[in-house]
Amino acid sequence: MKICREKVYGIGKIYEYEGRAYRSPKKLAETYGLPKNSLVHFLARCNTVEEAVKRCREQQEEKIILWGREYRNRHEIAETFGVNYSSINYGVNCKRMSLEETIQELLKKEPILFEGKSYQTITDLCVSYQVQPCNVLERLLQGKTLYEAVYVPVRNNGKVFEKEFEGKIYQNAAFLCREYHISKLLVEGQRRYEKEKTFMDCFRLVKQLRDECGWPRDKVFSYIPRCKVEGIFYKNLADFSRTIGMTTSMFNAYKFKHHCKNIIETFQKMQKDYIPAYYHAEYGLLTYTQTQEMHISSKERKEMLYKKEGIPRYPALQQFDFKKDCMDILYRYEELFEKKSMSKEIER
Repeated sequence: MKICREKVYGIGKIYEYEGRAYRSPKKLAETYGLPKNSLVHFLARCNTVEEAVKRCREQQEEKIILWGREYRNRHEIAETFGVNYSSINYGVNCKRMSLEETIQELLKKEPILFEGKSYQTITDLCVSYQVQPCNVLERLLQGKTLYEAVYVPVRNNGKVFEKEFEGKIYQNAAFLCREYHISKLLVEGQRRYEKEKTFMDCFRLVKQLRDECGWPRDKVFSYIPRCKVEGIFYKNLADFSRTIGMTTSMFNAYKFKHHCKNIIETFQKMQKDYIPAYYHAEYGLLTYTQTQEMHISSKERKEMLYKKEGIPRYPALQQFDFKKDCMDILYRYEELFEKKSMSKEIER
């Protein structure tokens, strides 16, 4: 009668707390301003609803310190950094990582929600807002929120490491990279593997590569694209292969078998590769094997127009002009940095 009188909607177990009945932990959590997931956790482990609510409140009152900044709970951290709350719990509870390590890994590898829009990684977010990823990560470690890290401009922190480039003096490497829209993190990444080269040597080579491949000057050059086809940059070969419904293994196998110099030359040769066809049917050219698969008799085959022509072996490539604004950027990168050919390895 009490349930009917108070109109307690829903199905399932009834939770009574402070004289009121609830059929859903969500309703109970919303009424008292508690996180639903935490309340469900304690309801499953406590003997009474009162004990579960008490423990949930105590957990909420415990402050969390992350990079010198105080947060109420993990929910607030997830909202502040735009990452998934469940992923934070998985990293801390299951992978036994510290909270700092978990947030850094999520920012680099998982989608981020920022100002109502989702970005694949923090690098994609920085490219969209024209900021240096290394600067944003450094500001986060200083205790700033993601919003502050993205929007706070680069300031003089009192340390001067002047860099000279093309007759102009820059306060430090960050100012130099910001001027030319090149990621400082990308340049420093090259130094890690080219220890004999200075930062400026790597910067000049990265800038030369960016200029040669025609990267837009108003966008941050934050990664080395695999290739460029008809003016479109592809981060890896898989991105291009997916657009035409082919696999990367087909390109790699053809490149190795025909001793192609780079991936663009591979595309050009594959585009010119034809399968001999001899029989003209109403619905197009057919090879002898195709006529057998279609169960066409020898009598019907003799009645078809017999003429040797060719069918493209890779029809999906016929729509592209691989001589117009195309470049194997990884191959050129290996030339500039005098690296062993990475493009010969199996693409991922």
